[in-house]
Amino acid sequence: MARIIYKSADGAVFERSYSDSVALKNEKILQLLDIPKDEQYLILHKAFAKGVIPILYDKNITSIKPRVEALDFTKLPTDTSAIFFTSGTTGEPTGALKSRDNITKELDVLKELFTPLGIERVIVTVPLIHIYGFLAGVLLPHALGADVLLKEEFLPHELIELAEDKKTLCITNPVFLKVLNKLKISQKYPNITFLSSTGKLDREVAKSLNEKLEVTIYQLFGSTETGGVAYKIDDDELWRPLSGVVVAKDGENLSVNSPYISDFLIEDRLVEVQKPFVTTDIIEIKDKKFKLLGRDSEIIKISGKRISILEIETLLEHSRYIKEALVKLSYDVDSHKDEQLDILVVSDAELLELKKSVKQILQQNYKKINIRFGLKKIKSIAKNHMGKKLRR
Repeated sequence: MARIIYKSADGAVFERSYSDSVALKNEKILQLLDIPKDEQYLILHKAFAKGVIPILYDKNITSIKPRVEALDFTKLPTDTSAIFFTSGTTGEPTGALKSRDNITKELDVLKELFTPLGIERVIVTVPLIHIYGFLAGVLLPHALGADVLLKEEFLPHELIELAEDKKTLCITNPVFLKVLNKLKISQKYPNITFLSSTGKLDREVAKSLNEKLEVTIYQLFGSTETGGVAYKIDDDELWRPLSGVVVAKDGENLSVNSPYISDFLIEDRLVEVQKPFVTTDIIEIKDKKFKLLGRDSEIIKISGKRISILEIETLLEHSRYIKEALVKLSYDVDSHKDEQLDILVVSDAELLELKKSVKQILQQNYKKINIRFGLKKIKSIAKNHMGKKLRR
């Protein structure tokens, strides 16, 4: 029988069973961040089984709490099975209502994708309050009949140590994989499959990990509102739509229709979602698959040329001088060449040396564009609970 294995901060290991009792005192769960992860895991399982609505969000995003407290449960659709609040870091928080049908149908697709791998153990490094953490981290291990291993905080090297030569699926994110790729590891781990989501994983990192460790990396693309949209394996360039997902272009943007899309969102009021759902992602479609070019907010134009700021950040972070980079476009109204990149970097190098390196990187990769930039060193770049950079 599948086990829930919890490793505490002091190294003690506890085993739990899905039949263990947990307290579900209320008709709703506001948040689960202040209890151990094994308790969170069981509560979410019991809640979903009993029809209790979990309301899941990052308590560090203070703008979400008033919206949660203002919820009128008498006016929610009767098939609401879970509510996930997102954003709040760059704008107004949005709550995505997920019906049981949304969740169970997407879970069936994930189960179909990973059952052939014969998974024996699932390691969950991501927060369970995220739609990805809930679906892949909470519900999928039980659906696969696999043991689940939980810990409050994981170090990247632990992901391979805790696999213990079992066929393991590790639910993680690009930040973990990027750090793991930098470690000096000589052993091969063909028994480990990674499932990564919540952000872009650089193709070179995926390729390097696959070749160096012989691991397989699945990347899942989607959002809280849309649910899962597509996946790709290792360093594939094109995304393959998940079963049941129809993708198209609306102008340059990705249009999605699937049974995993929320029917309602909570903004300043309850809003019905129009389908197909047009996202802010810019794509190219090739042979029923698609290439992701970036988001509206992440694509900038300099001298009429379209550039991805995420691509620039990735190029800069490949430099031996730069640990992390954050890029945005600014305008100097007093200049005829008013477009300029504001670049923030985490680095131990001298500023003059950094400027020379950044200039060289931009000139080598954007030869036909004269890119003006300002550079500033900072101690760290703020991130949310899923490791995404905060851009406000």
